[in-house]
Amino acid sequence: MQEALEKAVQHWNMVAPVVDTPKTPDDYEVLLTNLRDAIELVENRGNSPLSGLIKAMATAAQEYERNFMPEHQQIAGGALLALKYLIKLHGIKQSELKEIGSQGVVSEVLSGKRSLTIRHVRELSKKFNVSPNVFIDD
Repeated sequence: MQEALEKAVQHWNMVAPVVDTPKTPDDYEVLLTNLRDAIELVENRGNSPLSGLIKAMATAAQEYERNFMPEHQQIAGGALLALKYLIKLHGIKQSELKEIGSQGVVSEVLSGKRSLTIRHVRELSKKFNVSPNVFIDD
């Protein structure tokens, strides 16, 4: 364990900017671009070690939105942010998310009024070929 921590410390200067909460709109846009790129990398791998990085990046984006975009609809968590980016990335319409349920249920999930269920997480991870961890908030 100590060796892993030492390696993390050695590389922290490179990792920290990717997962830190943005301070400016430009930083936020860079984070969103990096998040999209990370999701694309994970797309073809079921259990990628990048899932944790994606979760940290989504949390940083959420924190920025909470602090600097109060008029912006708050995102329920990293899972919802990841889902929204995968939808955008794949050009999917709400009506094409049969894995979640009816159009009404999909709308409630995407608006943060309803959480993803375990069944949703399983089905969405298959649909987008990503780790289920992408859709799980701590």
